[in-house]
Amino acid sequence: MSRRAARDHVAARPSWRCRACGAPWPCQPAKLRLLRAYADDRLALMAWLGVTMAEAVRDLPDDGTDVIERFVRWARPPRRHPG
Repeated sequence: MSRRAARDHVAARPSWRCRACGAPWPCQPAKLRLLRAYADDRLALMAWLGVTMAEAVRDLPDDGTDVIERFVRWARPPRRHPG
């Protein structure tokens, strides 16, 4: 994937679908880009995603989709196992 194609995986509003691939945003390429961009500050990523989710909720119909899962939960840091 080219550098430009990776940047094009952004949300089209008000549908909140990816401009590049048409998948619900954040699509998989967008998630990977965001995880790389916020690799050193996962808390900032979670905060930004929360704000973005709040904007999307205003645009999206209430169709029963788990918007928390779609916009925020996927970005949680992995659980550390004791040991």
